[in-house]
Amino acid sequence: KPSCQLVATRAGAHGNRDLHARHEGLRNEMTSFTQLLLAFTLPPLRLRPHLASSRLARLTMADERGVATDSTKRSGFRFSSGGASSDGLGDSKPSSPYLPISEGYLDGDKPDAAWALAATNFVKQGRTILSQIGETVGLLPGDPLRPPACLGLSLSNEAVKEAERRREAAGGSVDAHPVSRTLYDVGCLLLDNLFDQRPIQRFWFLEIIARIPYFSYVSMLHLYESFGWWRGPELRKVHNAEEWNELHHLLIMEALGGNAQWSDRFLGYHVAFAYYWFLLGVYLCSPRIAYQFMELLEAHAVDTYSTFVKENRERLSQLPPPAVARSYYTEGDLYYFDDFQVDRKPGSRRPACDSLLDVFENIAIDEGEHVKTMRACQDYAVLGKVVVSPHAVNSDTSSATSDEERRALWKQWAEEVNQLGGAAGPRVSFGAESSEEWPLK
Repeated sequence: KPSCQLVATRAGAHGNRDLHARHEGLRNEMTSFTQLLLAFTLPPLRLRPHLASSRLARLTMADERGVATDSTKRSGFRFSSGGASSDGLGDSKPSSPYLPISEGYLDGDKPDAAWALAATNFVKQGRTILSQIGETVGLLPGDPLRPPACLGLSLSNEAVKEAERRREAAGGSVDAHPVSRTLYDVGCLLLDNLFDQRPIQRFWFLEIIARIPYFSYVSMLHLYESFGWWRGPELRKVHNAEEWNELHHLLIMEALGGNAQWSDRFLGYHVAFAYYWFLLGVYLCSPRIAYQFMELLEAHAVDTYSTFVKENRERLSQLPPPAVARSYYTEGDLYYFDDFQVDRKPGSRRPACDSLLDVFENIAIDEGEHVKTMRACQDYAVLGKVVVSPHAVNSDTSSATSDEERRALWKQWAEEVNQLGGAAGPRVSFGAESSEEWPLK
């Protein structure tokens, strides 16, 4: 019996090893097949940002080949000197450790027919589906150095809720329509469950949604103006600047890998599409409610970003800012940056951007400025208090409210012109009491 049991045991062991070997061989064949498939379907050097390898491998401690910036001196990190900026901004700074956003910024080579763009996008997204499935089931190895997982950042849903409760208790609640409040609560619940402990992905989703209201508002203002119902060029200008601000928030999150997974992008794009048409209908019926709903979202963004900064302050202070953040907050033309902040004078806010901590603090302040602008837009819709760009220059006739006042201003202008022209020059006539005309000389 012992000999039989030993033979049986050995046989079973050999059988298990054979089975395991066959299993490993099959897995290797599947992995090779999947990698071969991806190699043929993914074009070389044209990988989307979410498939690119992380540049954080180039962040080294006291690398003699690197060039230190102000933020890296403070954190102890240095950049590798291996090429130009990978954020696609065309500068000559050392390579950014984050993902390139050049393709995400342009999102295509040229304008084209809708069906051509849709087909191209379908192919791109289809390739990334294979990649995500392969990594999920273990057929493809994941990149441990690819953002945002390698950044080591976190966000507590309960802390965000507590921040919102404190704000509302302090008098910062939004007096929203019951339907708007219900939709908002449902949306927050979905965010908490879909993006739990995935803060950068959550922020990317928030920013892809946050741009949509300004698209809707501008579309409706164009409609009103096309029909000759109402014209609000200054309001359109402010909304364009707000969208430009949200676009750069979105680009920052893409540089941090927020749109890495196909499933997050699929959800974000489709929710944004539905949200756009929903807000068109709301604005058509009540601009005030449309602005009020956006105030709810912007106030939630302030709570979320503020909580995130509080929980990750030390870690964020050790990481450098993406190049797109430096470009938006400190370099180039800052006209649009000033234009969405209706309560500030142009040039009065020039924030620092030396670390990732500065970046997220700036974003939190930006969202607070959006809250103020949405409140001002509601007052415009209800009370008629005009919202204008901070760069707008009031004309001399802006305070004239009657024909008599405007007539007096024109007379004053005519007298000033006549004085400048002199006695021999042409005279400006105004009103029926004067028979003088422009002499033909």
